[in-house]
Amino acid sequence: MQFAVPQFTDVEDKLIGPLTLKQFLIFMAAGGVILFFYSLLKLSIFFFFFAIPVGILGLAMAFGKFNGRPLYGYTGAFISFVAKPQVRIFKREEPDVIISFKTEKKTETKQAISQESNTSSLKKIAILLDQKTAEEKELIEK
Repeated sequence: MQFAVPQFTDVEDKLIGPLTLKQFLIFMAAGGVILFFYSLLKLSIFFFFFAIPVGILGLAMAFGKFNGRPLYGYTGAFISFVAKPQVRIFKREEPDVIISFKTEKKTETKQAISQESNTSSLKKIAILLDQKTAEEKELIEK
């Protein structure tokens, strides 16, 4: 027994003339807003100032597509993007670790440097820089 497999499942049904139900509801909402502006402003320049953008937005939402998806599919993402803050500030926090150095260790490292003549100059410079930063941290903390 063979069954008919539905084709074109991604195409919405045309319910009201050439419009889908979502397109019709978008037109009804835009028309309601335009009617509201008409009841407030009558046929003044301000009515056209508000009604024309609402009508264009209604047309764009009903028929417009972006990346193959209708524009009304992006409204939730757009609203959440606008509602959330966009500024991100990185604030580095110093660790709360207290480091204490003993003077004996400093002299030991200086003696170790003088005793080891075979060590490379790069290691000597690294040890000297480490000692200097430790001394600078102590001066800053005082």
